[in-house]
Amino acid sequence: MEWVTSHTDMLGLIVNAAMLVVWIVYLSIFLFSYLRQRRPCILITQGAGAGLSAKCFISNLGLEPIYVLDVLLTLKTEDKQHLVNVTERSQLTDREQANPKEATNQGPLSTGDHESIGEVGVLLERALSGAPENVTIDRVRVVEVTVVAATAARGLLVGARRSYELVGEEDERRLKPTTVMAEQITGRRSRRSLREDLQKRLEIAD
Repeated sequence: MEWVTSHTDMLGLIVNAAMLVVWIVYLSIFLFSYLRQRRPCILITQGAGAGLSAKCFISNLGLEPIYVLDVLLTLKTEDKQHLVNVTERSQLTDREQANPKEATNQGPLSTGDHESIGEVGVLLERALSGAPENVTIDRVRVVEVTVVAATAARGLLVGARRSYELVGEEDERRLKPTTVMAEQITGRRSRRSLREDLQKRLEIAD
């Protein structure tokens, strides 16, 4: 007891320092969890059909709304790959032609919302029409879908990509996903690359 009494100031300092460490760790965990929750999460999925008649959906599972700017398809053959923009829709019905929103895959997605960007087969047709003439559907082995979006609060470009193997022949063709989830494009270098590619497509100078 005498030792405790004589070292009260030192013990108080140790207790205060320990409490400070606990609070710093607690706040760090809280901040990390908060920032992680606010990260964009874009899903790319198929549904509402089978084979190439299935629809391709974009879903926003992040806590912030996003605005879809670009939808890209990369057609990978055995020796090359070809990137094609499929943001603007073609082969529209009369109803879609009467509504400008239906003519494009651009637009906002609130948290929890999803949007169809069209049938897989139609997306493939549009991508093939924008690829070199020697690239046919028989030569395509992998199809990569990339979504580029802007976040609401921070004004950053983010994105997601998901690869599919093109399997089967003729009427039996379908896209087989190679991953369970879409890969999120959120790193600083990757986002800079998204911005540079978008500027190049829009012919915007730095």
